[in-house]
Amino acid sequence: MKISFGLGLILCILVPIVLLLFGSLTVSQTASGILLLAGLWAVTHGLVFGRASDRLYNIGAGIVVVAISTFIFFPVQYVLGLVLIAVIAIVLAAVVVNGRKGK
Repeated sequence: MKISFGLGLILCILVPIVLLLFGSLTVSQTASGILLLAGLWAVTHGLVFGRASDRLYNIGAGIVVVAISTFIFFPVQYVLGLVLIAVIAIVLAAVVVNGRKGK
């Protein structure tokens, strides 16, 4: 059974919105929750359901989105620092993976 990336993202958006409508979350918590769930879904889809050729990019994008979702807990400069660290790690991982494929 092939689970699409879009279906998972729709669920990642709807669940926090439902919690917002029930009064369990504030607007900023809802935005953070959407980003967190979307990032976790990107990582999960990349590991389990996605194609092997897209695996690194799905996981990398998911990690960056999860880092952005921490804006509710940390000051903005820390969030930007986490995002830059994630991007650097993804670039290094891509260099290592592509270097192994070339040999």
